[in-house]
Amino acid sequence: MYRYLILALALGGCASTGFDSDDDETAFHKAAVSWVGSPVDEMLARWGEPNNLHVKASEERAGLARWRATNFHAGLGNGNASNAGARHYTCIAEARYDLSGLITKVDTVSINCNKIYDEERLAQLTR
Repeated sequence: MYRYLILALALGGCASTGFDSDDDETAFHKAAVSWVGSPVDEMLARWGEPNNLHVKASEERAGLARWRATNFHAGLGNGNASNAGARHYTCIAEARYDLSGLITKVDTVSINCNKIYDEERLAQLTR
């Protein structure tokens, strides 16, 4: 019994580390979710073609468009990724849309997105 409890706690801890998924506080997330209820063609026109994945909607499944921007620069010192000077960002937006082309849900993953998406750029991406 205790083994299962320890396993559940360990897995729960792993799931809560890493990316801040659907972080309601980030400007990147707010820009992305502003498209819910809008035609996916309008988002594609503003954001550009998805650079990570684009699955067209069909009768069997929802459509999915994914944009991804990631980068990592090692900091000064011994080249270890845990250096204080290391810079890392990940910005992912996934828009799901139905057969009629309307966006039904947008998920984001964001770490340091403000390093690449300033206010002006985010204004261009917001509906």
